[in-house]
Parts: sequence; structure tokens; C-alpha cells
Amino acid sequence: MPEPDRPIRPIHARFDAGIATSKVVTTVFERILDSIHQGRLLPGERISDTSLAEEFGVSRTPVREALQRLREIGVVEASASRFTRVAVVSPRETAEAMVVWGALFGALLDEAIPLVTPDVVDAMTKDHEDFQEAVAKLRMQDIATTNFTFFSRLTALTSNDALRRAITSVVHIVRLGSLHLPESIDFEALSRAQSTLLNAARTRDTALAHDAMQAIRSIRIPLDHE
Repeated sequence: MPEPDRPIRPIHARFDAGIATSKVVTTVFERILDSIHQGRLLPGERISDTSLAEEFGVSRTPVREALQRLREIGVVEASASRFTRVAVVSPRETAEAMVVWGALFGALLDEAIPLVTPDVVDAMTKDHEDFQEAVAKLRMQDIATTNFTFFSRLTALTSNDALRRAITSVVHIVRLGSLHLPESIDFEALSRAQSTLLNAARTRDTALAHDAMQAIRSIRIPLDHE
């Protein structure tokens, strides 16, 4: 269920000749992305840069730049001179994005697992507990959020900026598409895979981490015509 609307504070920043600072663009980008992932903006819903600029207390320039970044990662789509809207990610597109994510995250593990610290293990343990609670209560938004947070702990460890950007980009498609599948995936299987990966992180066992990823790859993504 979508979270209640939260009050939006205006973003105060300096502008030079109408060009937004990157910090403002990033802030607007993150707020719009959060609204998409939390269900306040739904797939197919039209987005007005003018309305968003008024809501955030900024000019249209940083909003347009933020929307362009969102188009680049695939969660917003636009038709010239017609509309900008939240992307409609089909089940098949979600499944295809999962294949890409699995390949990229598998490449990440060889670097990340040996770098895991006790603080990372503690954070992942809490994320896994939160995920299990969300699954038990079938809170779909929380399931998606806690799962995303769990895996992002390892993504943050890589020094490969290109790999981090690629994973971050594709995971947003997976996260958005997973909320609108014709039926739920096997959350229990995903929970077991998380547990295996957590043990791998705790023991810095790269082979066990790859076993966890293989289990995730085997989880079926339900399609429209199965």
C-alpha cells in the first residue's frame, strides 16, 4: 500500500543564469524517484514539470534535468510535445532486467564479499529481518524497499563506478516492474537466498555468495501469458 503523502519542503539553492546546481537536480531526481517507488506516482501517470517545480519550490530547469536522468534509467518515458509519464514496465521487461541485474551483481560479488565489514553485516541483518517482516505481512512496497536496501549494501562496496551505475540503473527497472507483476514471485525463495548471501557476507565466502545468486536466478518471474 502506498505510504501517506509527506509534506514537501521547498528546495533552496542558488541558480546561475537559470542553470540548476547539480545538488538541486540530484535532490529533485531522488524525490521523484522515491515517489515512483513508494507508489505516490504510478505507472502511466503523467508528470508535469511545471507542477513539480511548484511543489518543490524550484524552477523548471532542475526538474527537466531530473526527468531526463529518470528517462535515462528507464523509469520515466516521454513523447515529444505530448507527455512525460512514469514508465509502464511489463512483466517481460522486468524478467529481462532481472537477467541483466543478476549478471552484473554476480560480477560485483568477487570484489565486494572480501570487503564486507561487521557494520555491513549488521546492516544487512537488519534489512533481512525487515524484509521477512514485510513478507509476513504482504506489504508489497516494503518488500521491494527492504530487498533493494539489502542488496545495495554490497553494491556500495565496489570501486568500479561503471559497474555501480549499471547496477543502480537496472535495479530501478526491476524494482518498479516487480510491483506490477500479474502475481507475486516466490518471496520465501528470495528470503532463503538473502539468508545465504548474508551468511556469505558474514564469512566472506565468495563461492557461497555465488550460490545465493544462482538461487535468485532460478526464481520465476511471472509473465502475462503463462
